[in-house]
Amino acid sequence: MQALERSFISNDWITIVFVTCLVLIAVAKAVYETRFVDFVELLINEKYLLKANKDIRFENPFNLILFTIQFFSISLFIYIVFNELNVLTDASNFLLYVRIVLAYVVFVSLKFFIERMLGVLFNGEQELNSYQFSKLSYRSYFALLLLPVNAIFIYALAPGFITIVIIVILFLIFNVISLFNTYRRYENMIYNNLFYFILYLCALEIAPYFILYKVFSFI
Repeated sequence: MQALERSFISNDWITIVFVTCLVLIAVAKAVYETRFVDFVELLINEKYLLKANKDIRFENPFNLILFTIQFFSISLFIYIVFNELNVLTDASNFLLYVRIVLAYVVFVSLKFFIERMLGVLFNGEQELNSYQFSKLSYRSYFALLLLPVNAIFIYALAPGFITIVIIVILFLIFNVISLFNTYRRYENMIYNNLFYFILYLCALEIAPYFILYKVFSFI
């Protein structure tokens, strides 16, 4: 009788990612309970954004916790998509995930700091801070909702192409909602600077994602 080698894919590191996110959520709820409750109600009302806009501090521990969960959760979904689409790579599963996390962090951070520089350059730092905080908050909210979905895809059911498309569309809807809410708040300023607003949309809201699409389409 010839022995056959049994091969399997370990999900231990993915479990660690999930546990880390759950611990961070528990810490955020325990230490910043009122703020966490306001954040959970973000889709119902803008109480969380209105309170935060009085003193926006991106380096606040609560915000950093949410941003960290966002990076882990959205990167994990991208990793699942890569596996589903059979994206070829010579990296191990964990190394691939680490690369995705780093790429996502660099992309978001670079876009964030470019926008901050433009805000300082055109004397609109306060308004841009509010806009950035709103976007990041909605994206973090989406990342929280994505956590159980990722768990289902990893431990129960493999996602189909249509399911992936639906989730991507929902992500785009969240972005549109955040943009709409912010633009509605500053509609007079946008109307008075319509040319610069359109230029900003093309350069920093549409072009980066179009470039990402082109990059991934050649993989």
